[in-house]
Amino acid sequence: MTAFLFLSFLAMLLVGIPISVCLVLASALTMLLFTDFSMAVVIQRMFSQSDSFPLVAIPFFVLAGNIMSKGGMSRRLIALAQSMVGNVRGGMAMVSVVACMFFASISGSTAATTAAIGIVLVPAMIRSGFSAGSATSLQATAGSIGIIIPPSLPFVILGVISGISIGDLFLGGVLPGILLGLSLMAVAHVTAQVQEHPPSGEPISPRNILAALWHSVLSLLTVVFVVGGILGGYVTPTEAAVVAVLWSFTVCFFFYRELKLADLAPALTDTVKITGVVVLCIAASAPFAWLMTIEEIPTQLAGGLLELTDNAIVLKLIVLAILVGVGTFLDLTPAMILLLPILAPVADSVGMAPVHFGVVMVMALGIGQCTPPVGIALFVACSVARTRLEHVFLPLMPYLLAMVAALLLVTFIPSLSVWLPAVLAGR
Repeated sequence: MTAFLFLSFLAMLLVGIPISVCLVLASALTMLLFTDFSMAVVIQRMFSQSDSFPLVAIPFFVLAGNIMSKGGMSRRLIALAQSMVGNVRGGMAMVSVVACMFFASISGSTAATTAAIGIVLVPAMIRSGFSAGSATSLQATAGSIGIIIPPSLPFVILGVISGISIGDLFLGGVLPGILLGLSLMAVAHVTAQVQEHPPSGEPISPRNILAALWHSVLSLLTVVFVVGGILGGYVTPTEAAVVAVLWSFTVCFFFYRELKLADLAPALTDTVKITGVVVLCIAASAPFAWLMTIEEIPTQLAGGLLELTDNAIVLKLIVLAILVGVGTFLDLTPAMILLLPILAPVADSVGMAPVHFGVVMVMALGIGQCTPPVGIALFVACSVARTRLEHVFLPLMPYLLAMVAALLLVTFIPSLSVWLPAVLAGR
């Protein structure tokens, strides 16, 4: 039964059937052939998995990100990033990373961050001396910071399916997100130095920084309301997402006056599309995960991994290899749902706290968002830059290595992900 469940899923996946359909069909065929359960169980499990109040946060965070990208927030955040980077080699690439870090802190979406910042800065990076492939690679990897720095849609989903505090996950992603950004900036700067790009931008000036900060302060207040509201106990993550929508609309429509009513229709359409895909994946994975549970597959696989070695370092490296490998071929949401019950016991056995493991899981799977065949950040960046995928593959390697290096640091230095939640929670 176990072999049929996985082989049927992989077979359908290889012939190009969508992941959510593969999960449902594999589960239904396995139940039909090997069990006495009614097919109604499939529907029941899908409904119960998606019938969750915290999941309502997903469409609101996506809508907030769409409003921000259309209402002028991304342009102001780019100006703030430019004022902070100054006149250095590779400055435009570093601006892109800093801008993505700012935009990630108010959108929480990889696709939104990559598109909103890339549409302006990929051409600017090319003009400053970067090849189209290198600029696209940098933008794709920088865009993936959107799922690490809070608010983060994957952290919301992970909190729902695991029971880990979403607020703690948000805080746990702050320092790893900054570390990831610094790693990418270092690679971009070294690349510009080796290729002798001319310096770009203006010298750093406190006056320019303060002026740019003043123009973007309303945008930056979004993260204060969202994360601060959750930590202060004033709002739930779902309510915080609603606050993000209301605040972003108010700022972009009434203060910036760059958001038009006509922009709301495409923003809502994009929100429905993205939400539909995410929630369908979550629901479709429920019967598959249920069959794995009743067959005790997670327990057996976790036990098998623990029998391989009792060395904590080796076990952590095995967990990372599985997460990065699966993230390369599966979208982040179904990969989290499938791997969490298998790898969580292994992580616990080597002393990884739930928040630490949650951050590491999202970072590791997030690398897959920058690699083919399912890398959404890579595809969005290629679309924005109008660059073919084969021109991006080689320039992408140094940036991927930087992401892996940051992942290893977060994995083996737990305080990077657990210190901030502990301090702010008074633990």
